[in-house]
Amino acid sequence: MTVPADDPEPNDPTRSGPPLLQADGAWLSHNEIEQLCLKAARGAGMSWGLAEEAGFAAAWLARRDVDGPAAILSQITQADGRSWHEICPEVTAGQVTARDGQELCPIALGTVLCDRGNNFIGSKQEPLLSVGPITYPVLLLPFLSDISKLCALSISLEWSGRRVFVGPNGEVTGDIPALESEPSIHAQIKVGSGPKPANANALRAFFVSEDTLSGLNRYALRTTVPASEASRAGAGADDSD
Repeated sequence: MTVPADDPEPNDPTRSGPPLLQADGAWLSHNEIEQLCLKAARGAGMSWGLAEEAGFAAAWLARRDVDGPAAILSQITQADGRSWHEICPEVTAGQVTARDGQELCPIALGTVLCDRGNNFIGSKQEPLLSVGPITYPVLLLPFLSDISKLCALSISLEWSGRRVFVGPNGEVTGDIPALESEPSIHAQIKVGSGPKPANANALRAFFVSEDTLSGLNRYALRTTVPASEASRAGAGADDSD
């Protein structure tokens, strides 16, 4: 197996195993996607907890043939250097916004909604929640799926006359390509509305483009410690075997 000549890190220590390389990217298992996106999110400054949620979201989307890795890269690039104060959701009656008019991080928003699931769900009379602006909103779908499982009802994300539905068993359907293409939206979340989504859980590996791989690896490498004279001097055993 050969590594492309322009691979910036042919021996990247953040990789869990050798990817199935092609000239324009690589096929990664869902576990590889989760671990790479976790490390990239951590390298971009997310807490360990949020970084783990980012990895989960990327793998969840990849299982459904949605480019979660690219969405994670776009999100962490957009949020790189922003403080938690800027992206943390503020939950009020029927509405979730970011502080000071900033854009919401979908990972932070999804985590808060899941943590407050019971309060968010309320009764099963199609409660409505307005959210936004939220960046790269396709990343919110895995968290809505968890809430859907909790209440055993479909949930819809609706914006600009479009809708995506998620179901209690991880099903997803609707205007998914349109949601993938949205860098930022205001949306409404409805519980117990719409048809049951069709099952779309793919078990095969997911193809990650070369640009996405390179970008994620650059962030992931921030979590490693560069070699130094001191680390080299302390490497290995003091005595021979």
